[in-house]
Amino acid sequence: MRFLLPTLTLSLALPTFGGPIVRETGALYLSDFDVPPVKLALKEAAPCYFDITGNRYAGTLRFPQVVRLDAVSPGGRLRVRGNARQGGVAAWVDPAFLDPLPPDFIPSLQRAEERRKQVEELIANNEVAIGMTPDEVTRSLGKPQKRSSRTERDGSAQVFEYIKYKLVPQTVFTPSYAQTITGYVPRPGERLQTVVMSGQAGYSPGTIFVKVPVGTVKVSFKNGVVESLEQSEGTLVGGNASIVVPPINVTW
Repeated sequence: MRFLLPTLTLSLALPTFGGPIVRETGALYLSDFDVPPVKLALKEAAPCYFDITGNRYAGTLRFPQVVRLDAVSPGGRLRVRGNARQGGVAAWVDPAFLDPLPPDFIPSLQRAEERRKQVEELIANNEVAIGMTPDEVTRSLGKPQKRSSRTERDGSAQVFEYIKYKLVPQTVFTPSYAQTITGYVPRPGERLQTVVMSGQAGYSPGTIFVKVPVGTVKVSFKNGVVESLEQSEGTLVGGNASIVVPPINVTW
C-alpha cells in the first residue's frame, strides 16, 4: 500500500531595506532632491558601517556587485544599499572601494542643499521668492484662488492669483425671549404653590466674523519658476521679494 506524503514548501524572505532612515548630521541625502538613482560598482569586498564615524560595523559588502547610493557625508563617506555577506544592508562605506563619482556631483548636491534650506525657511514663513517652483509656492501659500496660463515664443507663462482675507467682527441682533418667575417656588417634596411666570420678547446682540478681502498677490511663472510678483497692500508677501536660485539640476 502506498502513502503520499504532503510536500512542504519553505519560503525564505529576502532582506529588505524598509523603515525610516536614521539621518546623520550634515549628510546629503539623495531622496531630498530630484536625482535619478545613482549606482556604483564595487572594486573589491568592502567593510561598511551603520554610522559615518565607522564605529558600528555593519558587515562586508560582497564583490563583485553594483550598489545604490543613498547619501554623502561631510567627510566623504558614502551611504549605499547592497548585499553584504550576511544579507542586504544599508550602510556607510569608504569611497575608495567604489567607482568614483563625477567631479561636480557632490558640489552640485551641496548647492542644491543650500537652496533647499532657503526655500524651506520661506515656506515656513508663508513667503514667496523669485526662483521658486509652482509646487514650492503652493506649499507656502496654498492653492491659488485663480490660475491662468499662456504660451509665448520663448516659453510658457503661468500666473497664480491669491486673495488675502481678514476676519472682521460685526454685531448682529437675534430674537430673544426673557422669562421671569415670581411667587413662591417650592422646595423638592413640598406641595406646589401658585407661581406667576411672565416674559418679554426682544432682541439680543451677538458678534459674527465676516471674511473681507484685504489684498491680492499675483505670482507669475516663466519656464517653471517664479519670474515676478505683483502685490497689493496687506498681502501675504513682504514688500521686498526675496530671490533664490532656480532648482539645481544634479546630473549623474
